Amino acid sequence: MRGLTFQGTHDVRVEDVPDPTIEHPGDAIVRVTLAGICGSDLHIYNAGEAFGFAPGSRLGHEFIGTVEAVGPEVTGVAAGDRVMSSCSVACGECTWCREGLASSCVKWSLFGWAPRVWAHGGAVQGGQSELVRVPLADSTLHPMPEALSGADREMSLLPLVDVMSTGWHGLTSAGAAPGQSVVVIGDGAVGLAGVHGARAKGAERIICLGHHADRLATATALGATLTISSRDDDEIKEAVMEHTGGEGAHVVVDSISGPGSMASAHACVRPGGTIACLGMDHFMGKTPSVNWFDQFLRNISVTGGLVPGKRYFPELLALVESGTLDPAPMLSHTITLDEAADGYRLMADRAEGVTKVALRPAG
Repeated sequence: MRGLTFQGTHDVRVEDVPDPTIEHPGDAIVRVTLAGICGSDLHIYNAGEAFGFAPGSRLGHEFIGTVEAVGPEVTGVAAGDRVMSSCSVACGECTWCREGLASSCVKWSLFGWAPRVWAHGGAVQGGQSELVRVPLADSTLHPMPEALSGADREMSLLPLVDVMSTGWHGLTSAGAAPGQSVVVIGDGAVGLAGVHGARAKGAERIICLGHHADRLATATALGATLTISSRDDDEIKEAVMEHTGGEGAHVVVDSISGPGSMASAHACVRPGGTIACLGMDHFMGKTPSVNWFDQFLRNISVTGGLVPGKRYFPELLALVESGTLDPAPMLSHTITLDEAADGYRLMADRAEGVTKVALRPAG
């Protein structure tokens, strides 16, 4: 089969890789119909060797598709079922899974990442491929509702796998509620998901901070009531205060989570508010600093973190089915799997009009 592989800095290639097989009784094989390139994939693209990636490592953790085969212990899905996969593998049974924190599962693994985070035998599986072996299929895969299982709904469902779930996780952990003010820092896919999710949660004022006119226009379409392109925290604070009646934001979703974005978050948040950190700048050594003086005096909470698997799938799918959510607009480009290297370059270069690229293995 064909699968995308890491070959070195700024070098990814679609190659012939071994077809996956059932290796454990709980495995399933999924034929991928749509896969996403994630912002975190760009960290691999830019510095994969630092994360333990060797040439030939397969990539991709966002995918949906059709079940081809299942192992003898799989009961939740069957061949022919249309499914969404969690971006990570989890057992569904350990303490943390039962508590809704599958990202801390004792058997946690991430598709398309280095062997050090793969705990299920064989080669690391990557979703930017024609086929994927899915370990612990009953707790990792989620059947699509019949009403959303058609090919015409794939663009609405793929973002739920990671970016929409991540944005929802930040909003949920921060306690976003109807009537509140929400600031989202960053106009990438996770930031846009935060904007769209804030609207679904009933936020009255939704402000998106970013630096790309096309993405900020998408933010407005997805629910933002104000966009700000300034890089000056004093200007940002003034605009936020004016838009929120002088109070600031109840919730700030920081989709970047670096030193600069955290400073902006403190400038935007109201007393008693919450900052949800969802970004990965810290993976590249750009560690954000909480302003503990400000946190203490104004009772600021800090939350967020790694998305807990498929915890939010049922809720988000219901919102898509009802028409309350449709994250499809954040997928700006759809190309074939064989064009994946071009997709990585477009996203890494932040080319105009490019937000998030989806790949179709079948062409």
